[in-house]
Amino acid sequence: MRFDPGYLFGMALQTVPEPRKVARDLFDLNVSRETLWTALMLVVVLNAALGVIAGMMFPMDPEQMGTLLSSPVLLGMIEAGFMFGLAWAIYLIGRMFGGQGGLSDAIITVVWMELIFLVLQAVTLILTFFAPGLAAIMMVASVFLFFWVLSHFTCESHGFQSTGLVFTSILGFMIIAVFALSFVLVLLGVEPVPMTTPN
Repeated sequence: MRFDPGYLFGMALQTVPEPRKVARDLFDLNVSRETLWTALMLVVVLNAALGVIAGMMFPMDPEQMGTLLSSPVLLGMIEAGFMFGLAWAIYLIGRMFGGQGGLSDAIITVVWMELIFLVLQAVTLILTFFAPGLAAIMMVASVFLFFWVLSHFTCESHGFQSTGLVFTSILGFMIIAVFALSFVLVLLGVEPVPMTTPN
């Protein structure tokens, strides 16, 4: 496997029609655990940098969003915690249900998802200036692709057969995680954005 941009871009495209094949190729790399954690931190930093750029182009009002949610740096820290937690969740929960995957496979899954999501976010940001409608479609497609990659990579890592069952389980755990994160944000002093009716 090569690591030049063209080859990686081709693998990213192949992730949509053949996610489990791409997962096998990535899992067979035998990259060290330290390298994988470093790669995860790198993609989180790149995502935070893209968030800073997006914030400069489309500034958010701190009074409406709150100090925490209007800061790309703080959001990047939250995302880092989420990504690290997701990697451990893929590993531990998969094992809990009889899976055979290792922690390295889980980290690779999260890194690959983040890389693809980073590219899609950059494309969406560019499309916002020229084709806002297409940018909105790209945002929705990004969410579907996130669950597509996560479900298939998790199946391949742990040896599960039913992608639909894995997807349902992931969706359920995601809902629980959202509620838990909301509770943490409330503890940190982040209040819900008040709903105002137009005059």
